[in-house]
Amino acid sequence: MREIRNVLEFGCGRYSTLTFLNRAAFPHLERLHSVENDIAWGETINEIAKHDERWSLRLVSGDIAPSVAELDLESFDLIFIDDSKTSSERVATIGAVAQKQPQRPLIAIHDFEVGEYQQAATAFRQRHKFRAYTPKTGVISNTKIDTRRLKRLLNTNARKLQPDDIEAWIGTFA
Repeated sequence: MREIRNVLEFGCGRYSTLTFLNRAAFPHLERLHSVENDIAWGETINEIAKHDERWSLRLVSGDIAPSVAELDLESFDLIFIDDSKTSSERVATIGAVAQKQPQRPLIAIHDFEVGEYQQAATAFRQRHKFRAYTPKTGVISNTKIDTRRLKRLLNTNARKLQPDDIEAWIGTFA
């Protein structure tokens, strides 16, 4: 759908952060900026990923949503939202991103089966829910995106590939 060079990640993760930094999965990645409010978890991921010069981690105390105001969302190709310990905190992050109305980036939301997340995303013109796996993923945008090929690839391969089999998934997109 798009060449991904710059990623903003709200909430680091063993799967998300390390997949973004995987050069086979994201060969064009130049920058991954992660914002995390679970200090212990952020330090755990930092120990694994700290040697990759493309990655930066910002640890914040309290909710992540207020940190959105300080970021230039238009400088990112992809924004991944999988933050916070409560759904209300994640809703606030989605709402803070929506309030800035970014035009360029694609925004992926983890756990998109949660109705509150879908409701918070209604400010975006384009909303797609991928149901191949649970938890579900939402891809939202303010610009037109064609997700038919991606949806077809996911639905066809989800029956035979585990979600964390990165090497096999890379092969399906080649």
